[in-house]
Amino acid sequence: AVVSTQSTGEVMCYMQSYYPRIDRETLLPCVKDYSNIDTNEGWYPPGHGDLYESLYNSGLLEQLIDAGKEILFISNIDNLGATVDLNILNHIVKGGSKSQFIAEVTNKTRADVKGGTLIDYNGQAKLLEYAQVPPEHVDDFKCVKKFKIFNTNNLWISMSAIKERVDQGILDRDIIENHKTLDDGRNVIQLETAVGAAIKNFPGAFAINVPRSRFLPVKQTSDLLLVMSNLYKLESGVIKMSPDRQFPT
Repeated sequence: AVVSTQSTGEVMCYMQSYYPRIDRETLLPCVKDYSNIDTNEGWYPPGHGDLYESLYNSGLLEQLIDAGKEILFISNIDNLGATVDLNILNHIVKGGSKSQFIAEVTNKTRADVKGGTLIDYNGQAKLLEYAQVPPEHVDDFKCVKKFKIFNTNNLWISMSAIKERVDQGILDRDIIENHKTLDDGRNVIQLETAVGAAIKNFPGAFAINVPRSRFLPVKQTSDLLLVMSNLYKLESGVIKMSPDRQFPT
């Protein structure tokens, strides 16, 4: 994983954790040789929810805090629309917002029906992922009229608040059971967490409904070719829709 500081342009890297996959039939770890992770399909990264402990254990979190950094902006690496928005940053720093966790959401379309959404659970914001929804309620979850927003995974979090919660061991996240089939035909289980699921640990956390331009994922070659076309333009490091585009969306 990569951390970049906006002021100096310095790029720092840290190693994410790796966990042993679980055989679905025996419910035992697939790993036979724990001394070598390069030659064994039994290992997997436990989702982006592992960011908090990995950043803490690497020493980078404390290093950034000691350097005077306060806010950590997190986004998916394939989201080209996820740039540092100074309006949001000013709201956090100068606007008197005492929230230690802010999530960016945007309006859901039929192309985003599997995107995670935020719900109110006992008075606290909570992330609900598609994988957590019981089969009988999947159609409700995918309904754009019932769940009108989805999580872009653009997050603004206080680094001192992260450190405090990891120190105390109270950074709780829901575990997602992910079923996979390996190349050798074995059916396995991966236990993963989502980075946005930590929102429930921060009282006063809230979401900002941002324009669709803040969510521009490139997952396939066709997505990349579209962004490289004249439908978009690069302006001050931000990819924007061309004003010559016939339709705005």
